[in-house]
Amino acid sequence: MKKHLIYILSFVTFISLIYVGLNLFGKFIYNTQSCEQFNIDNIELRTGVNIPEVTTTDCKCEDNKKVSKFIIDTDNVDLDDYVTKNEFTRVDDLYIKENDNKNSTYKVVLDKKTAELTVNLIYKDN
Repeated sequence: MKKHLIYILSFVTFISLIYVGLNLFGKFIYNTQSCEQFNIDNIELRTGVNIPEVTTTDCKCEDNKKVSKFIIDTDNVDLDDYVTKNEFTRVDDLYIKENDNKNSTYKVVLDKKTAELTVNLIYKDN
C-alpha cells in the first residue's frame, strides 16, 4: 500500500511540475515584445487569430508597438475558410478583427486580394 501511495504522489508531482512549467512558458511567450523570438506565437496568444502558413514575413517593433505583415500561402490556405474560423468582420474590401483589453490593443487586417495579413499590436504597461 505504501508503494502505491509513493507512485501516486510521484505521478501527481510530475504532472504538477509539467503544468506549472508549461504555464510559465506560455506567460513568457505572451509577454515577449520582440520580432525575433516567438513573434507568431505572441500574436496568436494576444489576438486569438491563427497565423497560417505564410510565404513572407516583415516585422517592426519599437516603443511598445509591433507591426507584423505576412503574405499568406494561398496554395495551402483557403482564405474564405480562414476568415470564417478567425471571425473577421468585413469592412469594405478588407477583413478586420480588433480589440482593446487591459494588456494590449490590436487590429488585424486581411486583404484577400493580396493575401496580406497585417497585425498592429500595442502593448500596454501593466
